[in-house]
Amino acid sequence: MSSKNKGKITLYLMRHGQTILNKANRTQGWCDGVLTKAGIEVAVNTGLGLSNVKFEAVYSSDLGRAVKTAKIVIKENKASENLQLKELEGLREMYFGKYEGELESIMFNDILSYLNVSSFKEAEEKYDFQREYCNSCATLDDTKEAECYDTVIKRVMKTLKDICMENSDGEGGNILIVAHGGIIRLIIDYLDKNFNVRDMDNSSISKITYENGNFKVESVNDTSYSEKGKAMKNQLSVCERTIS
Repeated sequence: MSSKNKGKITLYLMRHGQTILNKANRTQGWCDGVLTKAGIEVAVNTGLGLSNVKFEAVYSSDLGRAVKTAKIVIKENKASENLQLKELEGLREMYFGKYEGELESIMFNDILSYLNVSSFKEAEEKYDFQREYCNSCATLDDTKEAECYDTVIKRVMKTLKDICMENSDGEGGNILIVAHGGIIRLIIDYLDKNFNVRDMDNSSISKITYENGNFKVESVNDTSYSEKGKAMKNQLSVCERTIS
C-alpha cells in the first residue's frame, strides 16, 4: 500500500498505575507488583480523563500491572467501540537481572559507582545516560540475563513500528499503549533528546505521532488527564450529594 493511503497515528503512551514495588522503592522490571489502592485510583482518574478520546486500538505490556491499568482505561472509555486489549511481550519493561526486586537505592549506587560519578545529574552531563544506565546494569548483572541498551531499544521500537503499521491504513487515529516508566523514557530519549525524561509519573501520558514512517515526540509525562478525571469524579460526587 502506498504511503498516501496511510494515516497519521497518535500514540498515547501511558505508564501503569503505582504498584506495591513502586511504593516500596524496589526495582521492577519483569518482576511484577500488583497495583496499590492509589495506583488503581490514579489509573481510574486517567481513564476518566481519556474517556472522550476515541481509540482505534489498545495495547499493553503483557505484565500484570500494565494489563490491569489498560483494562481500567478501557472500562472508563465512552468514545470508542469494541476495544480489545492486545498484550505484547515487546512492550515489557527492561529486564534488570539480579536487581529485580532489589532496593532501587542499591542498584542506583552500583551504577553511579560503575560510571564513576556522584549523582544522576553528573551522569547525564557526562554520558548518553539512558544508554549507559542500561548497559551498566547489564554489565553489573551476575546472571548475565539483564538487557543491554541495544537489546531493549531494538525490541520496543520494532514493537512500536509493528503497532503503527497494523493501524496506519486509512485515516490512522489514536492508539493507547500502556507500558512502563523505564521503557517509555528509553523510547522518548531514543527519538528526541530534547525532552527531560528523568521522571515519569504513574498513569501519565506521553504522546508520539507516527506519519510517513517517522516518529515525533509531542509531549512527555502529561498528568492533566489524571487531574481532569479526578475533577470529574469530584464534580459527580458533588452532584450526587446535591441530589440526595
